[in-house]
Amino acid sequence: MKILDCHEISTDTGFTASARVEPEGAGTAFELRFSVEGAPRPTDRRGDSYAVGMLAACMFEAEDMSLDRPISATLSGNLAQAQTILSSWYADLAPVAIRSGERDTEPPMRRLGGVACCFTAGVDSWYSLLRNEARVTHLLLVRGFDIGLKNDRLWDMTRLRVGSVAERLGKRLITCETNLRQLSDKGRCSWGRTYPGDFWGRCLHGAALASVGLLLSEAVGSMIVPATHSYRQLKAWGSSPLLDPLWSSDLVEFVHDGCEASRIEKIRTISGCDLALATLRVCYGDTLEYNCGSCEKCLRTLLALRLFGALDRARTFPDGLDLGRVRRLAPPRHVAHHYDDLLAEARRVGDGAAARAVEAAIGRRISPTHTLARLKRAARANSRRARAASLFERVRGLSLPRRRPSGPPPGDRRPARS
Repeated sequence: MKILDCHEISTDTGFTASARVEPEGAGTAFELRFSVEGAPRPTDRRGDSYAVGMLAACMFEAEDMSLDRPISATLSGNLAQAQTILSSWYADLAPVAIRSGERDTEPPMRRLGGVACCFTAGVDSWYSLLRNEARVTHLLLVRGFDIGLKNDRLWDMTRLRVGSVAERLGKRLITCETNLRQLSDKGRCSWGRTYPGDFWGRCLHGAALASVGLLLSEAVGSMIVPATHSYRQLKAWGSSPLLDPLWSSDLVEFVHDGCEASRIEKIRTISGCDLALATLRVCYGDTLEYNCGSCEKCLRTLLALRLFGALDRARTFPDGLDLGRVRRLAPPRHVAHHYDDLLAEARRVGDGAAARAVEAAIGRRISPTHTLARLKRAARANSRRARAASLFERVRGLSLPRRRPSGPPPGDRRPARS
């Protein structure tokens, strides 16, 4: 993969950064773009951001990377270790060579004292902000990762609320709109092979955040990346205390924060902050609503808020908590530990109705509501499989050429030679 023509241009409110990306596995070139507001243009002329953002895609495609800009000495050494970790976690990611332009001979610039916190107004980011409020100077909100570039409604709502948080707490807001995920997420991008799974979650999202952070060296010298998992729940994941610090350069350091707390412990912390409850956004779907209030993640968050007596103050959900919806859930295995924590907390505070709803959702209590919901889901799944099989057979029937008879066509029977 070649990454060429990297350049940054100042604007009235920030700057734009872009590069031409030429993958070997694509017949065309793509433009990687970042549009930043609230931070000045970087002046160090390095390719750190572009290298970090496209590295996982190169590893999956087994394509060496070539940049027309230098990479900082610190990051160059870190990238080798990051590749070792990623390739040890995932067999379909292989280390690649990285060739970059010659480094400047001038002394390195000084790292600034500003501290940014990646902030979506979610549970993890609110916990990290409250925990580090005294030293955080900037909040960073990105569009193009969980909020799609075409979803103006959700972006406008989120930007407005995050902006109000920054104003209330005396922080400066930095926003970035980028198509990085469209180009580097091998689970959805249009070039090369397709990753059979969640490439964004497993391999990329920590590096994607760092790719934005590395462009902010004229505003901050450190960036906090809120943790997804606690130490008890750590696993191979695209944002990890093992991986995130390795995206650091000479000018920007990345700190993975919050592993000491489980999700329910984080919700306990933010339930004491009215501003957090008034702006909380946990729905991970790229929907038109700030929170849908009915998905699995919304419901378990609402349940935790109920257990901490904060449900009435959480004003960003369209409806209250319906325990019947909780009973009908079928939580995926990777979030089962959250329900164990919820059940333990419900029993601790003596909320029998919540405890019974969780027991029904995880299959520890016979519930007609849950059983009926499970049967309906199975019927819908069977119906989808049947429709898919029927469509496959129809397409297969249309696509198979008819076999010609082995003998001469009818009406053309010639007598055999004697």
